[in-house]
Amino acid sequence: MLPMTLLAAGLLACSDSTGGGGNTRPPSQLTFIRLAPTAPALCADSVGFWAVKGVGVEAALEFPEAGSTCAGETEDFLRLKLDAASLATLPNGTPIATGDSVFISIVWVGNDTIMFHLAPTGLTFDPAHPAELKIEYEEAGDDLDEDGDIDAEDAHVESEMSIWRQPTLSDDFVKLGTVKSEDIDEIEADLNGFSRYAIAY
Repeated sequence: MLPMTLLAAGLLACSDSTGGGGNTRPPSQLTFIRLAPTAPALCADSVGFWAVKGVGVEAALEFPEAGSTCAGETEDFLRLKLDAASLATLPNGTPIATGDSVFISIVWVGNDTIMFHLAPTGLTFDPAHPAELKIEYEEAGDDLDEDGDIDAEDAHVESEMSIWRQPTLSDDFVKLGTVKSEDIDEIEADLNGFSRYAIAY
């Protein structure tokens, strides 16, 4: 069985900076944040679970903490949270009734970049109860521009990076409104649907 964390919904995030969304760019005009060469291997690069309308749920991809193993202490790489009213419609537009279930998968597809695919593509969420996506980027290290040193340019990259969404592989990326907590290396966004997501600038 793949390691997975499923918890009842109910966590609030603190934030120290925000970024607006709406900008669109082709992949060639984005720089994607990559994991540092020293980052540990993920406990699992994918996770799947059943989400039931009327029941809050969370799922995560995790790293082992330094000096530990996946059977011991872990830290989040990505965490997805749905509250009891989040599920809205199936990819074919069918409304999801209370008690109906949907199989959801989260797959890390970035090789060494911080990029994920959330499925089923086209699943939508209630705008008043969006899915919450949190990504921890601590394992990207401090040299975010990958020029071999840690300086003000890395701080600038951190201030500029956001979560970007690519509806399909042939589409441009769309910048999402994000909340970034730089003191804990966490970035989050509300999702109204599923597709591919990455941290980039």
